[in-house]
Amino acid sequence: MSDVNNIIEKYLEFFHEKQIDLKSEFLIAVSGGLDSMTVLDMSNKCGMKISVAHINYGLRGEENIFEKKLVEQYCENKNIKFHYKDAQINPAENLQNEARKIRYKFFNEIIHHQNLDYIITAHHQNDNHENFLFHSIRGNGISRLKGILEKNDNILRPALRFTKTQLKEYAEKNQLAYSKDSSNKSIKYDRNFIRNEIFEKLGKRFPEYEKGLSNSIKFLAEDYLLLNQLIKDLLKDQIEINDDHTKITPKDSISILVWSHYFRNFGFNHSQIENWIDTKHQSGKYIESEHFKLLYDRGKWILYQKVFNKKKSKIFLLKKNGSIVDPINLKTRINSELIIDNSNPNVESFDASKLHFPLKLRRWKNGDYIQPLGMSGLKKVSDILIDKKIALNDKNNVFVLLSKNDIIWVVGYVISEKFKITKTSKKFFIVENSN
Repeated sequence: MSDVNNIIEKYLEFFHEKQIDLKSEFLIAVSGGLDSMTVLDMSNKCGMKISVAHINYGLRGEENIFEKKLVEQYCENKNIKFHYKDAQINPAENLQNEARKIRYKFFNEIIHHQNLDYIITAHHQNDNHENFLFHSIRGNGISRLKGILEKNDNILRPALRFTKTQLKEYAEKNQLAYSKDSSNKSIKYDRNFIRNEIFEKLGKRFPEYEKGLSNSIKFLAEDYLLLNQLIKDLLKDQIEINDDHTKITPKDSISILVWSHYFRNFGFNHSQIENWIDTKHQSGKYIESEHFKLLYDRGKWILYQKVFNKKKSKIFLLKKNGSIVDPINLKTRINSELIIDNSNPNVESFDASKLHFPLKLRRWKNGDYIQPLGMSGLKKVSDILIDKKIALNDKNNVFVLLSKNDIIWVVGYVISEKFKITKTSKKFFIVENSN
């Protein structure tokens, strides 16, 4: 088997391991450089249903024009839909951060209007290496050192399984045209300095450094998952999750490091938690992160959210055979045959004849009720979330799907008895939550 076939097989392995249907529709972010052109070509060779998004930030003149022509020509030759945007970046802002905001806004607009399923970016192993060193220098902890996620909601990064060298070898063997971004040579940008100065010298002294760094990042990611589980188990008896707050019973034997890791999920830093634990408090004293407040009340710590998402009360409409990508990714279809996968809580089926379209999606709120499957009476959604021990910081990201004013699904958790499938059902409405 050729090296090209090997790399294609490895690329496809990502989708199989992440259980991503290759019949899904993908938007590929393509700059015209080596990385993104290689990912585009691999995706095309795999027979995937793809569209392309390309942005011109107007920062490199003729190079930008050439890149647009290059990507557009590839898409035209392969009959791939091409989405293009001219963008301007405020020179007073951080260029890389602003560019990131612009492109992801553009990508999300496309997948929303075109009913696409996933965004694919061309991050590779060397990007992980740069991130690792960059965050190490800045003194960040394991949460930043554990690497870029291969899958983050609907954003996929299958090229993280390859090094830059492997992508370049693929491009050369396939005679793939790509652009060379001259700004990547400028070491005024920190990441370019790491790439062009530090890693180049590392490679000369330690030829296998890429493999070593990739393994270290992989081990850190595994350790991080284990750490989260251990801390969750250690604190389970100290934490009481309620409707609108979490009550915490502090215990002297629990290390500051454990509490620091736990509260980091709510935006608090280590110094805040260290000072909080070391200081004697009177009831009413509190500290704050951007979105949460931690209050001392009669020997207990009370954690609650102080800032709510601006979209909290917004309603999103879901049509027959339609989809929603924001605020969560839902896909629907109506079948005349039913295939039930009870092992997947993110796919549910309903009797289509009982539903009134369009359905409505919104965040749950106090006062919401549902008749859970198998029950004769109603139950508060807030009680369901408490029963399932949903953490406070996760509760505000729980959504409900409604037919008229009836909740048919607390997404990912409970479906309604009123809309269940019975022996007389003939049409089946299937909803998949891809987050």
